[in-house]
Amino acid sequence: MTFQIAITFSPNARERRVIHTVLGDIANILYVPELKAPGREQVFRNADVILSKSFAETEILLQEIVALKRTRLIQLIFAGADRIPFAAIPENISVASNAGAFAEPIAEHVLAMTLCLAKSIIPRHVELGHGNFNQTVYNKELRGGICGIIGMGGNGVAIARLMKAVGMEVHGVNRSGTSPFPLDFMGAPADMDAVLRKSDVVVLTVPLTRQTFHLIGRHELQIMKPDGILINVARGNVVEQQALYHHLKSMPSFTAGIDTWWSEPADPSGFVLEYPFFELPNLLGSPHNADDVPGAMTAATKIAAKNIRDFLEGKAIKGEVNRADYAA
Repeated sequence: MTFQIAITFSPNARERRVIHTVLGDIANILYVPELKAPGREQVFRNADVILSKSFAETEILLQEIVALKRTRLIQLIFAGADRIPFAAIPENISVASNAGAFAEPIAEHVLAMTLCLAKSIIPRHVELGHGNFNQTVYNKELRGGICGIIGMGGNGVAIARLMKAVGMEVHGVNRSGTSPFPLDFMGAPADMDAVLRKSDVVVLTVPLTRQTFHLIGRHELQIMKPDGILINVARGNVVEQQALYHHLKSMPSFTAGIDTWWSEPADPSGFVLEYPFFELPNLLGSPHNADDVPGAMTAATKIAAKNIRDFLEGKAIKGEVNRADYAA
């Protein structure tokens, strides 16, 4: 039997080769962006599987979702499922995220941000540029400290491995209270406050769900160490924006590295925040590009394609999303 797979984005040549290598012998592969409106709807109507970056409206329109009569799986290239309009998708369609597919570059980015903040590199660089050779500020040493990771999926494991390599203890928290990687402490949500209090560095790498929306607010920030470091590579709304701004402003020794933002515009020139974070010297930002390294999309595409093949062959798949975790 030949299955039909609809691709809702435009892969580059290398990514297309991976898709056809993994799936070409069992599936007819169609690229939706290359089709005009009538043809798009027909492809969606006959598709057994949808392969999408994030299933955002820029890839598939709400009125096209209605055409998904035959579809049994929506497979994402990216890890986040928070943009998916679950209310519009028939419940018989499984949705699989690609959690952990970009884990290694994300872990490196987390380590880079942590070191940059701990060593106060950017403020000292700015002072040097103004002619101030300031040697009076201590750097922080990561070795011997505690890194708390909230979310111990594939990203959390890769981050834990690097933090252990620089000599930190690693304490983890996730919903199950278990980790495939050996940690110094592994806890469930009830242990989060204790981990936040002990940690010198806290890394957020959870999906944005009903349970994790504003997971870090005023209370959580106040119980962290006064000179703690918070790194967010999860989603912007895992952290309450106003609470973080006021905490950074009132606590200059506390620092934060943010890669994922509360508002991320399609137009790069349209980046706006509700609070003037970039007036604060204790904030370090990057434009949601922790996972953006050469070859990362190709590798993630291969993982997603293999998951699709497993699904079509009746095998267990990875990353299946519980739609009850997500807001409508």
